[in-house]
Amino acid sequence: MFSPYRRLIAEAFPHAIIIADHFHIVAQAYRTLNNTRLMVMKHCGSNSHEWRALKHYWKLLLTPSENLKYDNYWSRRNFAYSQLTDVEVIHRLLSFDSQLKQAYEYYQTLLLTVHSANRHRLKLLLQTKLTALPKPLQKVQRTLRRHKEEILASFQKDQNYTKYTNGPVEGTNNKIKVIKRTAYGFRNFYNFRVRILIALPPSYFAINWKSKQTARVTRTRAT
Repeated sequence: MFSPYRRLIAEAFPHAIIIADHFHIVAQAYRTLNNTRLMVMKHCGSNSHEWRALKHYWKLLLTPSENLKYDNYWSRRNFAYSQLTDVEVIHRLLSFDSQLKQAYEYYQTLLLTVHSANRHRLKLLLQTKLTALPKPLQKVQRTLRRHKEEILASFQKDQNYTKYTNGPVEGTNNKIKVIKRTAYGFRNFYNFRVRILIALPPSYFAINWKSKQTARVTRTRAT
């Protein structure tokens, strides 16, 4: 959290409990893993076997380990059509680069920690020395350490904090930005507002606006 926000919250809401959104806890590690994959691809070159494999199986690298198939075998085109499980493919991908392996293991550990809301596992992860991590992961580690208290607060299952997220709000904001961009802007705010409400039919604001419009039409016909 931006430090001025912390001070503002402390002044305006002295008894507020600040919790971290689980999506944002994992997001930076997710981006670091993906950027590491791209870095390895660039280093290997576009004509290499490693480049093609990392490009084709990128979704497997970002998939939570508990969702990987370990008992189903498929013919893998990028590995000479060998019959391999998802887990075996991951092992082969990680053998390409040690930094990629570290980023993957860190990401998966963080995912498991957040999903299980395990305070002990989080403390163990944050105890990892920065010098033992690649530079991209050091930034992630510093961020997690800086927000340790908020993350631990979000793990309080008895308060049901684990389900709190601002994901729907951010998704709505992103959709509004896309509407504005694809229309090359709106001169009339009313038209802009109507376009947003049409694009968000299940939202409370859209339903409320439609109810008002229906009531207005009914009154007009009555008069």
